[in-house]
Amino acid sequence: MSKLVIIGARAMGRETYAYACECGIEVKGFLDSKTDALGGFDGYPSILDSVESYRPCDEDMFVVALGEPEYKAKYAGIIVEKGGRFTSVIHPTAYIGKNVKIGAGCIICPNTTITNDTEVGEHVIVNVGASINHDNRIGDGSTICPGARLAGRVRIGRGVFVGTGALIIPDVRLGDNVFVAAGATVTKSFEKGRLMGVPATAR
Repeated sequence: MSKLVIIGARAMGRETYAYACECGIEVKGFLDSKTDALGGFDGYPSILDSVESYRPCDEDMFVVALGEPEYKAKYAGIIVEKGGRFTSVIHPTAYIGKNVKIGAGCIICPNTTITNDTEVGEHVIVNVGASINHDNRIGDGSTICPGARLAGRVRIGRGVFVGTGALIIPDVRLGDNVFVAAGATVTKSFEKGRLMGVPATAR
């Protein structure tokens, strides 16, 4: 029987543990180089090892519970090189529409919405209360923070970070590694940059 190993024992990792339990997924433990990351927090499984030192077992399925896209890519890559397999944690309160495709290693948090004909890549976090509308394409390793709103036909590249409460209007395209600040409203496409303000401009 498969058991979930959560990469990252910080805040997102602890949240992911709760979501996994609510999905009926058995959690084996965490991987984190900070051995005291769970200090002061009760009721969690142990930190098994660091990502770098851990050797995957046949029963292991992994998910990366880190918000920063660059670290998600780094640690997912280490596990892939060791032959590890990834699974997604999709909270039962999430609304998933028709023809939605969700890649391996995603975390879809409570009260999120992903509507019809949208593709979500691998290792994407869609955080609490965020919404992704119809015909979106979300690149691998991206993070959509709490309360963010992506309207229809949005295309975002790999490793994009969309901050808390940000808004992206229809037909916008964002290149790889673009950063959208909390509360920004993105009204046009950008290939790169840190986007801030209303309407958002690149800084």
